[in-house]
Amino acid sequence: MVRGFKRAFGLAPHAYLLQCRINLTRRLIASGLPLAEAAIASGFADQSHMTRLFARNFGVSPGAFGRATR
Repeated sequence: MVRGFKRAFGLAPHAYLLQCRINLTRRLIASGLPLAEAAIASGFADQSHMTRLFARNFGVSPGAFGRATR
């Protein structure tokens, strides 16, 4: 089942879920939602977990991204 998912989507199920969450976070921050609220709304346990993944995926911190989009 996991192999089939990975073959279809190119990512393991957990990696795919994290990718979906971090993309949702990016959209929420761009819309002006505060970082802590964006983290909770995206399903992250806390803001620091979201920040680590956001910076790893996009190469910029969520705060810097939010300032750049305003």
